[in-house]
Amino acid sequence: MVFLSELHLRIRSCENKSVWRSYPSTALRSLVTASFMTLGFLILAPSAQSQEDNATSASYRKSTEGEDVVKNKLYPKKGRIELNIPDVGVVLNQSYVTTLLFHGGLNYYFSEVWGFGVEGVFASNKDKDERACIESFYNNPDKEGGAECDPALQGQDISSSSRRNYGPAYVPIRELKYMLAANAVWNPVYGKQIVLLSATAYFDVFVTMGAGMAFSDYYPKATELRNGRPSRGTFPEKGSPEDTDANKPGAKLDERDEQGNLLYGPEGRPDVQAQSTFFVNFGVGQKYHFAKRFSFKAELRNYTLLGTESGFENFFTLWGGLGIRL
Repeated sequence: MVFLSELHLRIRSCENKSVWRSYPSTALRSLVTASFMTLGFLILAPSAQSQEDNATSASYRKSTEGEDVVKNKLYPKKGRIELNIPDVGVVLNQSYVTTLLFHGGLNYYFSEVWGFGVEGVFASNKDKDERACIESFYNNPDKEGGAECDPALQGQDISSSSRRNYGPAYVPIRELKYMLAANAVWNPVYGKQIVLLSATAYFDVFVTMGAGMAFSDYYPKATELRNGRPSRGTFPEKGSPEDTDANKPGAKLDERDEQGNLLYGPEGRPDVQAQSTFFVNFGVGQKYHFAKRFSFKAELRNYTLLGTESGFENFFTLWGGLGIRL
């Protein structure tokens, strides 16, 4: 601006000189004046832009440096209690049972990063079609009348053949009932993101680790029927003297034990064992906050049961639900 003022004064002083009066018209004098003014703006513009860039750079450094990058958190944790309204999920890695999970818990945060929580899980189990198939396996050594585990053969009258029967396979299966645990909760990430270029979403990434007790029903492996005969095996040669019911593996249609239970299917299962097992768990999840006190979360968790018949068993779970900050 000082340069422009000095330039204007020089132009005014030129008006009193004869060389300026020699211009043929007032319009020409105005054109010369405008040219000097434009030249001044071109000289000063880069300097102003440089000052603006320096201010922007300082503002950027101020917003990204320091101990607390995220200022004025809208959803602080320290000293707060968080109630997890029952989450709903499933066990992901079961072959013969579908397990629906209902999870709930209470967390207390003694800092913005660390917290402690207790939780409970209730499990509801339902057999898959694969379990019904192997527990009512159709022994058909002569390949007569169809294939094994064909739903169309279930309940079919197989008494017309002396060599076709049911040969169930009872593999070890654990049905979870409920679990109780105590966990440490670590929140290494807190941030926000733009949704649809119009709204801001605040989120946490958290890690859960702890231990507890699992209560379950365990069906052990069984290779014999309740009457002592093997459920599967080699059939005697057709028409030989050994080709009798006593020498054949499996059970005939509607064959029952002394208590009146079928020798195949759910009734022929080995006796269930109620077990309580120690476990450790580890999980990772993400939580989105909204409406000041509420959040929605999704979590992937692994429960490792220790001291089982096979040494250990893993249950990978996935659930999601709501939370309330008290």
